[in-house]
Amino acid sequence: MSSPVDSHNLTDAEKRVILDSFDYIQHFYFSIKKQQPSGWSNTDYDKMALINSIRAKWALGIELKE
Repeated sequence: MSSPVDSHNLTDAEKRVILDSFDYIQHFYFSIKKQQPSGWSNTDYDKMALINSIRAKWALGIELKE
């Protein structure tokens, strides 16, 4: 996975902002779209998998690298 900025250059506060924005996106995009008749597209599943991967890696202390 490539990242525009290696995550080891981010402060904990910056990571928290990113994680909070993931929560916002999950609530106001994914949750609402899931309730629609069309549901999620394949791209939506890929986006959610990426978000969950980043969350899990940071929770385990693993940094994102290029």
